[in-house]
Amino acid sequence: MSSYDQCPVALVDPIWVGHHATYFRAFIESFLEVGARVVALCPKPEDLDDMVKAHPDRLSVSKLEEPGDSKLFRGRAHDPFTTRQRWHIAGEAIDAQEDMCGWKVDFVFFAWLDSYLRFMPSSATADRLLGRPWTGLYFRAQHLTEPASGILAKVKQRLKGDFVMRSEDCRLISGVDERTLPYVESYSKKPVLLMPDITNEANGDPEVPLAAAIREKAAGRKIIGIVGLEKRKGFLTLLRVAKKAADQGNPWFFVFTGVLWWETLSDEEAAWVKDYLADPPDNIYLDPEAGMVPDGEVYNGVASLFDIFFAAYLNSLYNGSSNVLTKGALLEKPCIVTEGACLEDRVKAYRIGLAVPEDDDRRCFEAIKRLLVGEHWDGKPLNPRYGDYFALHSHEKLVEHVREMISTVMAG
Repeated sequence: MSSYDQCPVALVDPIWVGHHATYFRAFIESFLEVGARVVALCPKPEDLDDMVKAHPDRLSVSKLEEPGDSKLFRGRAHDPFTTRQRWHIAGEAIDAQEDMCGWKVDFVFFAWLDSYLRFMPSSATADRLLGRPWTGLYFRAQHLTEPASGILAKVKQRLKGDFVMRSEDCRLISGVDERTLPYVESYSKKPVLLMPDITNEANGDPEVPLAAAIREKAAGRKIIGIVGLEKRKGFLTLLRVAKKAADQGNPWFFVFTGVLWWETLSDEEAAWVKDYLADPPDNIYLDPEAGMVPDGEVYNGVASLFDIFFAAYLNSLYNGSSNVLTKGALLEKPCIVTEGACLEDRVKAYRIGLAVPEDDDRRCFEAIKRLLVGEHWDGKPLNPRYGDYFALHSHEKLVEHVREMISTVMAG
């Protein structure tokens, strides 16, 4: 038993799409596992009812309101007013939960720190509104790796709100992209920890309706799959590869699942996708109205059908970490990623896939051919080290991270 057992921690996330719920539940489980108590604030607390019932004396959950979209920047969630409101809302919500459950929170962990940095007016304002020590998981810090020379670069960095990390109340920063952490540490002057890029480890059910429908339509063909249809994820690239495969008669099947984020596409791109789907080839599965794939047994049941995961993001839109590699390692499936970012470094180090140039149909096509026969670019067997990679991003590794986080924050 450590001296930090039973310390109350506030866990905060203003977003509940994509993998946010998976991460949030995993953070709760890890904090509880190391002996802490948790005040959890999120947009859909009802999704955590099962956890509250299992831990009524150590977990208190409440709804976290959002200030809404920016009135200054159309279609954006951040501006100096909304970001300031997020700090105010978090502080007020934690106060209310402390009064209700009788626990005095020792520190706050922002599970998506990004939403609390962009356009924040000052670190002093953040400290005053929250009134507690805090730490957070910073996902999109890749810009810190670029030199901030010149007025425009320095203004851009200021608007991203990184200076808030220099606050006296900030005790630690976590990140999932190992390349950015030295830069975060240098800029913030705070300790940094590499967070494992976790995934839901539940046993998949290959008989769920979505998996059954895909398996039937695939009819024994090798499956290349993507979950989440956003431009940044490179799904337009994969659509073009699927068309080429259909034209050439390759015995492959392409699965496009999850929400189709039309708003991420230009008008021309959206028109092309609609035209494509008006008369699709028989080698794809894509339902633009299907919606999100529930994480856990459904997601893993569908993913277990994949022979290859497609994670060739557009670096120009996103070049950070992705837990698709963790999911692939869990299920022992190779991944296609993009050159020039941390995912390339990882697939090379663990030989768990191949990297291709950004948005390059031809190289993606070639990568599929090689991975389906278990071959690396060098012509040698891939010999993937799935187990070694997964061990670095497992639930057990997250528990170690949380224990070190608590120790570092409380010692500071």
